[in-house]
Amino acid sequence: MNNKTVTCMLLLTLCATFLYMPLSVIGQLGVYIYQVTPTGLSGPVGEYVNVQGTINTRNGDYEVWFGDTLVVSNTAEGYYINANFSVPETMAGDYTIMLLDVKEDAYAEKDFGVTTEYSAEAVVPSSPAILQQGSSVPLNIKVTGGENNTVYSATITVMLPSPLNTNYSRQITLTTNSKGTAQAQLTFPDTSFQPDGSITDYAGSYTVFFNQTQLLATSSFLIGFADSNIYHRGQSATIRAIGYQPNEGATITITYSDTGAVVHSEAATVSAEGVINAAWAVPLDAKVGNYVITITPSNTPKPVMDSQLFTIPGYPITIRTLSLAGNIVSQVLVQAVDRETNAVFNATSALDGKATLKLEKGSHRITAFWNDVKVGEITVSITGESSFDLTCELTNLKITVKNEDGFLMPFVNLDISFQYVKTGGSGLEKGSASGQTDLSGSFVLNSTLAQIGYTINASLYGIVFNLGNNTITSLPAQSSSETLILCPTKTLALKVVGYNQVPVANSRLELVEATSGIFYGYVTDNSGNANAEVTFGKYKVRVYAQSILLNETTIEIYSDIQKEIHCSLYNIQISVQVVDYFGQPISNAQVVINKLGTVEISAKTQADGTATFNNVIGGSIQAIAYPSGMENSYEAVNIEVNAPQSIQIKLAKYTLLGPLLVETSVLVTVLLIVAAVIMFLLIEIYRRKRASSGRNELNAQS
Repeated sequence: MNNKTVTCMLLLTLCATFLYMPLSVIGQLGVYIYQVTPTGLSGPVGEYVNVQGTINTRNGDYEVWFGDTLVVSNTAEGYYINANFSVPETMAGDYTIMLLDVKEDAYAEKDFGVTTEYSAEAVVPSSPAILQQGSSVPLNIKVTGGENNTVYSATITVMLPSPLNTNYSRQITLTTNSKGTAQAQLTFPDTSFQPDGSITDYAGSYTVFFNQTQLLATSSFLIGFADSNIYHRGQSATIRAIGYQPNEGATITITYSDTGAVVHSEAATVSAEGVINAAWAVPLDAKVGNYVITITPSNTPKPVMDSQLFTIPGYPITIRTLSLAGNIVSQVLVQAVDRETNAVFNATSALDGKATLKLEKGSHRITAFWNDVKVGEITVSITGESSFDLTCELTNLKITVKNEDGFLMPFVNLDISFQYVKTGGSGLEKGSASGQTDLSGSFVLNSTLAQIGYTINASLYGIVFNLGNNTITSLPAQSSSETLILCPTKTLALKVVGYNQVPVANSRLELVEATSGIFYGYVTDNSGNANAEVTFGKYKVRVYAQSILLNETTIEIYSDIQKEIHCSLYNIQISVQVVDYFGQPISNAQVVINKLGTVEISAKTQADGTATFNNVIGGSIQAIAYPSGMENSYEAVNIEVNAPQSIQIKLAKYTLLGPLLVETSVLVTVLLIVAAVIMFLLIEIYRRKRASSGRNELNAQS
């Protein structure tokens, strides 16, 4: 081959290798970073970063570096790593995220850009508390990812709530450290904010800007006049509102938002400093929901009306619904009635049996409904977040199916029906369920209504077998109950006959039920009959003579029946004729019939060379013939017998000479010898006649 041919063959081989190379898992691809979040590969200091990748060492140690900073040190799961970290304090710029396989000192890298971020955030109390009018608000001002040791100028602006939208600003400078971070804290309101007279006198949302014209950063904080936006019964709302005309009158009104109804109204007097101080004790009959509290002055309204939303949310209350057996019950309607307000709260238990309601302090009646039937009730006193168990009058019904011999029956289909009356209703409602017995012959109907009747129809192959044994009058209200269903016994009168309707006596019968596996065995009498008492079902019936399978059939036994099984291979007559080399019948020859699994039978041929066999079991049969007393000189044939038939076996080794049976080879030898002798004699006679004739001619001539 020339060089071009060799090169082409090498290229084809390499292509085939890569095409059929099995794909490896990512963890076997080496040290590799295949995903970084954020996907834009940039962010400020403190940004959450997720790195996913692989290393070479299975379950090996790895490190993640951000620039020169070690941010993660951990162990891989197999070949995979999933690491989380925050961008460390550093200057803005481009950095390298490096994944290091510690054992092999191998690494992979991704570029990440750190951006400069500006922030101006108010320090506010933890929810549900809120800042009140007149409060001083700390403002944290910060620059991260800046240039190191650099002075930044900032204008911090606070905008008052709409519709005022008045701005107060202050100029500050921030000097970054060696890592590009600078921070400061201001207080608002403060005389340093211009124009002079910055205030927090109005309820609403205040907006904070870092360099408003550039919108480098923005945030907001809320000012109210009530000290919280969430209250519970028995708690007190503290009100402090400022900015009113000294000594004027005002009205404090609390409205229930869901209906618009006024639930509280009181008069208030403004102090000499223009401040209204008041308190409202949340009544013990306050409804769960949203409320609006407003302050209306008698004379001069404020530029921004004092109006604040708050909520009485109720405490999270978990109700777990259980059956009488202590099992979790789902899809139960849980209804709570607040005894103070008669308000109704509903929830449905989930798969874990839990239903969550928001209920306020006080006494509540909690009722459980199963399909609109009241099945349980408790009264609870709510003081805070809590959990309760509610036991429902639902019971477990275990249904077991046996035959009359006590054999447990699996895979029986059960159709269950019942009737009940809804709570507060008048007419009967129908319910149903279905199931199938397991390998132990049982099915459990979990968490069902007690103190009602049930009809249970058990069936196999679509046929109900327990119509007289299918009713429960009233299921007791207890943790569990059991009921037994009996599968009835039926009589099967079998008659087994062979070829030409001849009874098959002493045949062995095997009956196996197709679903439950129940087994019965019987033997036919001299008339081929067997009376079987078997469980309702569908049976595979096998008939054996000795160890030979005569027939296999399926019989459906759903009532007392008679059945005849015809074994066409039984009691077949076979005639075997034994002949010699020339087809002459050989009498007194021995014929043997062999069939696997049966007793060998034999007989001698009659004058016509025939031996007849009755009661033969058909199928694959071997027939052997040999001269009487010469078992080693046999001929055998294999035949398939499905009906009476005659066969011929030729003993070609033998030939009949009159009454004598001689070996054909001996006969041929004798005949050849005789022929040779005759030939020799004929030749000798011919020779002598010719010699005598010659002498006579010589004598005549002389």
